Amino acid sequence: MENSKFQRFNMSTYIAKEENAFLLIGVMTAKKYLDTRAVAAFQTWAQTCVGTCKVIFFSSEDSTTSHTIPFVSLYGVDDVYPPQQKSFLMLKYMYDNYIDNFEWFMRADDDMFIKTERLVKFLRSIDSSKSQYIGQAGTGRKDEVRKLHLGNHDNFCMGGPGVLLSHETLRQMSTHVDSCLHNLMTTHEDVELGRCVRKYVGIPCTQAFEMNQLFYHNYQEPNGSFETSLKNKAVDVALTLHPVKDPKQQYRIANYLHFLHIEDLRQKEINLQREITYVDQTLRNGESVINKQRIMPSLLHFSPKSVDEILSWEFFSKSLFSHRESNPRSILKTHMNVKLEDIIVQTLKITHQTACRKSLKKDCLLYGYYRLSPLYGADYILNLLPLRRQIYIQQRFSGLELIEDPFTAQHRSYESELESSFLYKSLSDASSNYEILSSRDKMTETIHFLLPLSGRLQIFMRFLDNYEKVCLLTKECCRLHIVLFRQETEKIDIDDHIKLIGKYQNQYGGYYVDLTLADGPFDRAKALDIGAAQCVDDSLLFVIDVDILFSRETLLRIRLNTKRGVQVYYPIVFSQFDPALICNQTHQPCEVNKRDFSSDMGYWCSFGFGMVGVYKSDLSAVGGFNTSIRGWGMEDVDLYSHFCDSNLTVFRTIDPDLVHIFHPVICDSKLNKRQYRMCLGSRAQTFASVNKLANIVYKQIFKRKQPKEGIELLP
Repeated sequence: MENSKFQRFNMSTYIAKEENAFLLIGVMTAKKYLDTRAVAAFQTWAQTCVGTCKVIFFSSEDSTTSHTIPFVSLYGVDDVYPPQQKSFLMLKYMYDNYIDNFEWFMRADDDMFIKTERLVKFLRSIDSSKSQYIGQAGTGRKDEVRKLHLGNHDNFCMGGPGVLLSHETLRQMSTHVDSCLHNLMTTHEDVELGRCVRKYVGIPCTQAFEMNQLFYHNYQEPNGSFETSLKNKAVDVALTLHPVKDPKQQYRIANYLHFLHIEDLRQKEINLQREITYVDQTLRNGESVINKQRIMPSLLHFSPKSVDEILSWEFFSKSLFSHRESNPRSILKTHMNVKLEDIIVQTLKITHQTACRKSLKKDCLLYGYYRLSPLYGADYILNLLPLRRQIYIQQRFSGLELIEDPFTAQHRSYESELESSFLYKSLSDASSNYEILSSRDKMTETIHFLLPLSGRLQIFMRFLDNYEKVCLLTKECCRLHIVLFRQETEKIDIDDHIKLIGKYQNQYGGYYVDLTLADGPFDRAKALDIGAAQCVDDSLLFVIDVDILFSRETLLRIRLNTKRGVQVYYPIVFSQFDPALICNQTHQPCEVNKRDFSSDMGYWCSFGFGMVGVYKSDLSAVGGFNTSIRGWGMEDVDLYSHFCDSNLTVFRTIDPDLVHIFHPVICDSKLNKRQYRMCLGSRAQTFASVNKLANIVYKQIFKRKQPKEGIELLP
């Protein structure tokens, strides 16, 4: 005790002199790493070292930290690398103070991650009363041969992955620490420790193939982390992981291992439930089970009763082939790649196969099929190269978990719900240069709708009817700026439009419904530029089309998700398919449920950027609308790209209250090549889902092949 100082931690309460534990881990650190690596290690893997083991951090003489961690500042020791003096004096300190309290002693670095529970279980099988010197054996690099002064049969335990000394080994070696320090032959700390153990204890480092796996050094990532190699069988088998230079990776590894532990416990629970169910079904003559998790895995659980109930498979290899996508062939998205990698790692682990050398998806996976059952979960058929056969995999849905929403209350008024909503609380995250309005001012802020228009009187009447119900009758703070093109060359009579607008102006006032006439052919960018010019800089603008229907909830989202100087709001609207194809009617009108968001009714237009909520000042800051773009499309994509290049945040999310009603898309062949191609693609997207179109083609083909007499081929 006399040759050390203690900083900000009462060691006597951490390790009592009379306490008899099992393993003491000494972690070498430095003054500059005490508040980073040491803290990360103490808050992650060291927290699992309870009861059977203890952890102490050792640093240089003048080291201090503001964190409460168990550490010793060794007297007369500096942070010079290599830490030979620090290593030997740390072991001497552990002998002087705790030789009678522990069976095992470990020398570790602050860039290690230790699975303490598995390490203790491993050491329980070894006799600590005998001399033991355990770790990953090494003899030095090729360029160091005959320079480390080792005998023909000598080696040392590499310090990076950790070194274990039994009670007996530390007892025999500790009295010779001074001699070892005064007779150093190299600058390598772990080599000199091994030389000292060999000379005074008479044993080498354990030489076994398993030690390279248990004390794992990551050679795949030279920068010192496990960013890309964490989901590896070697990581799962290892007792220690080295190196972990970035403290953030310590927390990431800890979270990953906790996740694996939870996953194992859930699987054990499911297996027990299945055993109980099997016995119960045997006693009850095979009665059905309500809990689907208790059913044994099978690809034949669900039996479709009609063609519409058939669960379709998606094929994937280097690309994904799916009828759910607008383009049947598409790239494998990031979430799919991550999912497949997890499945492949688990499959190889279960089948005791080694992982592929490179990317798991590229090297292990030849091809596969995927489908999702709403009742049972996800099904996979994978053809993996190491197994040379097809693997059938099922991922069950986990059990239902109910979590109470703290922001939910009964019988609240509309106004109080707005003021106390979770979305409004997120306004506090805005930057300091954004002046946050009070809750009531924000909820009543005026929204300036910009509506370009040319012809389409019946559609315009439907829009005004919806606008009246949502904004005018409810006295919402909204203004509608209509920019109407006269298009005299096409002889479109706009008198009916003007009369209709005048009707609403007379009833509600010209301030709430504003009309501006524009000359020439329809130009959306020009119309939006004219409409925006009528608003002041602090105006909240929302660009809308005449085909859109919206609700009062949409106004709330526009106000909350658009932040001046901080964020623009691009809602993702639901675009309906052609009603004639949905209802299989060509001559009679078809009523479509506007709240039906199923895949056969329409699609979420994630690639559309026509609707946007933005402040006039932010619009001006990025250059406004590009009026040089003529004809259909591209002006919205151009504006979106400008926002992405600015310092503003682009916020995109689905708005279930914004619905784009179907209308035929007419593509002018006079458009430039890129615009025309985009227009044709948008037109093809609006017809129907891929599944619906495939069924139409399917029925047409078999209808032609149907025999004149005999049974009908189609249901």
